[in-house]
Amino acid sequence: MRPPFYIRMVILLCVGGCGPVLITTILNQYFGYSVQRSMELTFILCLPLAAWMAHKINERWHDDRED
Repeated sequence: MRPPFYIRMVILLCVGGCGPVLITTILNQYFGYSVQRSMELTFILCLPLAAWMAHKINERWHDDRED
């Protein structure tokens, strides 16, 4: 059973909005990369995240019909 629409949208917004910021912060603070280098690495590391989000959207996350 899938969670309701509003919970799916909250998950999508949190992952899409907070994920890149957290990755950049972790790379900068804990691994000692410069801000620019950590942003470049975040871009590369977020490609699988973007693919996952696109896959979930493609699975009709916006559709509330029961399967």
